[in-house]
Amino acid sequence: MESYRSISIREVSEAMNLTVLNEGNLDLRVFRPNIYQVGYELTGFLATGSEELTDYINVYGQEESYYLEKLPSARKEEIVSKYFSLPFPALIISSAAIVSEEVLAIAKKYNKNVLRSQYLISETIRELKFYLLRQLWTEEVYKDYALMEIHGIGVLLAGYEDAKIGSMIELVGRGHRLITDKNVLIRRLGENDVEGMNMLEKTTEKDHFFIENHRGRKIDVTSHFGVKSTRKKKKINIVIYLEEWDEKKFYDRLGLDVEYEIFVEEKIQKITLPVRKGRNLAVIIETAALNYRLRRMGLNSAEYFLSQSQKVIKENQEKRGLKMGNKTMVMSVRKLKNEFDLKVIYGEDLIDSTYVETTNVFRPSLALAGHYELYQNLENRGVQVFSPVEFKFLESLSEEERIDNLKRYLSYDFPMIVLTTGLHAPEYFMRLVKESKHILCRSPFRKPSQLIANFNNYLETYFAPTLSLHGVFVELYGFGVLLLGKSGIGKSETALELIHRGHRLVADDFVKFSESPTGDIIGKSARIPYFMEIRGLGIIDIKTLYGMGAVRIAKRLDLIIELKEQDEDSYITSVGDQVEKQEILGKSFQKETIYISSGRNAAVMVEILVMNTMAKILGYNAEKSFDFGMKQLNSED
Repeated sequence: MESYRSISIREVSEAMNLTVLNEGNLDLRVFRPNIYQVGYELTGFLATGSEELTDYINVYGQEESYYLEKLPSARKEEIVSKYFSLPFPALIISSAAIVSEEVLAIAKKYNKNVLRSQYLISETIRELKFYLLRQLWTEEVYKDYALMEIHGIGVLLAGYEDAKIGSMIELVGRGHRLITDKNVLIRRLGENDVEGMNMLEKTTEKDHFFIENHRGRKIDVTSHFGVKSTRKKKKINIVIYLEEWDEKKFYDRLGLDVEYEIFVEEKIQKITLPVRKGRNLAVIIETAALNYRLRRMGLNSAEYFLSQSQKVIKENQEKRGLKMGNKTMVMSVRKLKNEFDLKVIYGEDLIDSTYVETTNVFRPSLALAGHYELYQNLENRGVQVFSPVEFKFLESLSEEERIDNLKRYLSYDFPMIVLTTGLHAPEYFMRLVKESKHILCRSPFRKPSQLIANFNNYLETYFAPTLSLHGVFVELYGFGVLLLGKSGIGKSETALELIHRGHRLVADDFVKFSESPTGDIIGKSARIPYFMEIRGLGIIDIKTLYGMGAVRIAKRLDLIIELKEQDEDSYITSVGDQVEKQEILGKSFQKETIYISSGRNAAVMVEILVMNTMAKILGYNAEKSFDFGMKQLNSED
């Protein structure tokens, strides 16, 4: 049932302290908090039938009045007569506007209300709009909707009843606030301003808030969680509709398209969340509220992710377009420059189009002496390192031999030359480098051995054989844990709750593993880091939503956990020393299985499993302790 409030022009006049210049029917009522500033109408153009000229209070100021008074008398009378013949409730003119007796006479003829404000036009419009917004609203009761405040965002909840009730209880337990569990009174206060409230009058401390399920059982929210867990009303920002998971339905996985639902003539953003076992809806609803706030700040995670993906695709296409024989991996010089904070001395315009193709890093001692056999092999044309020793050796040669050797050396196609810190290249060297168009940089390392070791470690890791797996990689208690499972099982949702619980995301969806120089298997995001895909929400930015403490770039893999659906009501959990293993890049890792079913919190079970693994590493085995205890009891019997 929808209802409207109204207010008379007389009430507006008294409240705004307006001066009545011509009294028409002051008891005419206004139903909308809208104001229209007259403009085209003073030229004789009338959009007859428009809401502005039938339902809105009209206003005009000094500029409009001057224009009107300059018109010839006959023309002015014609325009004003046509204008005043329209059914708008009143015309309010500003304090600085002029109004002639001629205009007032026409207003009297058409029984039109004309009033003067005590303010200039801009202030008149502002004060009048604020007043009307406070006095007028449209309201309607929505029976099957609940309303909560989550992270300061007003969230309407509707849909699957059991899931809605369960989510509300958990959200209140997490510190969010309940407005009402059903029968939301939604009131339109103005454009893009919709407020929801509890229909019952909550005026004393004894007026408790309840959550009632479909069987009529009530939970006293005020008694269990305190008055801080409730409030009477809240501006509505988004509506979340919970529906049972449909395998055949496509759920939003990017978040670019925005749906809306109409409430009391206003559009409110709508998010549809599929409900299935293994999904912690409370965590996802919290994230939806945070993501809405992020968008209001002008940060659209989905659009940013899409733009970055397009950049990555373009870069990969450019790399594939290079003629590099059988080479499948390259690294741009810019990436190496950024990683080690190198200062470019020459070749800034070349660092995006020049690529490192090998892990080798060389000091060109033999080449400077005239021996170039090493550089005939492409594998040996890696990054070149110059220290004071190389330049001292060049100075020991005759000028002719020095220049000839350098020219021959610089004729080879290596990616870049790197100087140790504090080293300045002589003029002849700079001239030949520019002629050969090689990139020249200066590193922050003083010792060439330190520079080569750091470059080698980084390049070995980058060019190491890799394996990409479909899963989610998280860090729990210092352990790198890979979550596996079929699509839709709830890997991302489980990881999202783990992030809520203080753990960290490494990669979502596709995880790229490589072997480090120390032999560890390192996992990182195969695509763009810090983003997650949640069905119904789309792409979310974990770093921005939860902070830098909730993410990390890479992590050593320690444990694999596979999420599976529970097919039967009963299943047997294996007990004993047999441990399942899975091999990644030639290294074997312990693999555990968690069965997903209603009532089982997958995130908590992952935490327990990781802590149990830590205990085993420290020498404590719960299964062996249990077996020992049982044997002790049996022997006593």
